[in-house]
Amino acid sequence: MIELRNVTKKYGDATVLKDINLSLKEDGIYCLLGRNGAGKTTLLKSIAGHQNITSGQILVDNKEISTATLDTGVSYIENFATHFNLPVRKLLKIASEVNPDYDYDFSMEMMDRFELSDKKKFKQLSLGMKTMISTIICLSSNRKAILLDEPVLGFDAIMRLEFYELLAESFSRHPRIIIISTHIIEEIEKSIDKLIIIDSGRICFFDALKAIEEKAYSISGLRSDVEKAVQGLNIICENNVGGLSTVCIFDTPPHQAASLEIHPLSLRDLFVAIAGHKGGKR
Repeated sequence: MIELRNVTKKYGDATVLKDINLSLKEDGIYCLLGRNGAGKTTLLKSIAGHQNITSGQILVDNKEISTATLDTGVSYIENFATHFNLPVRKLLKIASEVNPDYDYDFSMEMMDRFELSDKKKFKQLSLGMKTMISTIICLSSNRKAILLDEPVLGFDAIMRLEFYELLAESFSRHPRIIIISTHIIEEIEKSIDKLIIIDSGRICFFDALKAIEEKAYSISGLRSDVEKAVQGLNIICENNVGGLSTVCIFDTPPHQAASLEIHPLSLRDLFVAIAGHKGGKR
């Protein structure tokens, strides 16, 4: 379980995380979406105990997290992660020696499955290979929470497919909370259980993928007809052009009418509807 209570993080005069309350109670794969600068990396680093927050509390299995916490129970890998410049096999062996819960057999199995060389030194690898090795080490750690910050950065299309296979295999063997920050929304949609959207330092959406499939819709048509149809519903964005209107909702959709076009929103469309405001205003 991960719980954030009134979490605020400031860097000087800039407030990056703003009074965040969030509770992740169930094992599952969570996707963290947000625009550049929204606070995704700051949030993940804070949960991992890599930096202290300014105010509030972060708890993992009821243990308060800070840079002074000896064992946070969290494994975190950010993009461009670095390791000692040792042969990959040696890195995997060291990881298993310092962590008694480390699944060395799983890490070697994944190395073989994805035909990754364990003889080269870390710095000799491409960016994509470095990221894949870091991800394997992180997932093999068997910590209570796994945080992956842009894990497919530098991957080609085939490596991204391999990553999603790796993710599914790891979770099936060791169910726990896995949070993934990514910009490739269409691909991650097939792998996640719940979606978190952060915007301007605040959590503005958190729900299960099933709820999104049932409640996220766009309604288009004559403005007067659309306004009547969505009255009392939870509107997340609205666009009016002349006498026509398109409204995105997160609610039970209205009954289909001949004058309206009602379509489900994809994960990408939902994200744009919530976080795609212009000029910094919704």
